[in-house]
Amino acid sequence: MILYNISIIVDDSSHDDLLGWIKKQIPQLPTGIHLLKMLDSPHDGTTYCLQITAEDDAAIGLLQAEILPTLQQYIVTKHSEKAFIFDSKMQYISID
Repeated sequence: MILYNISIIVDDSSHDDLLGWIKKQIPQLPTGIHLLKMLDSPHDGTTYCLQITAEDDAAIGLLQAEILPTLQQYIVTKHSEKAFIFDSKMQYISID
C-alpha cells in the first residue's frame, strides 16, 4: 500500500483564499482523497495536505497527472511567494 501526499505550506495572509479554492475543487476529486490540516506545524503559516492511499503507482498517477499540475498552476498564479508545494510517496511497512 502506498500513501501519496501533496503538502502545501501557505502564508497566513493567503491561506483563506487557497483553502477556499481547494474546497471548491474537492467535489471534482476522485473519492478516497483526503484534505488535512497539519496541527503544530514546524513551519510558519498553515500546512495543508491532500492524501490518497493506493495499491500501486497507477492509481496515484491520476492525482499526479490531473490534480498536482492544476494546484501548482493556481499557486504560482495566485499565491506566488506566499505558498510552497511538494509531493511525496510513502510505502506502508508491516511492523510485525
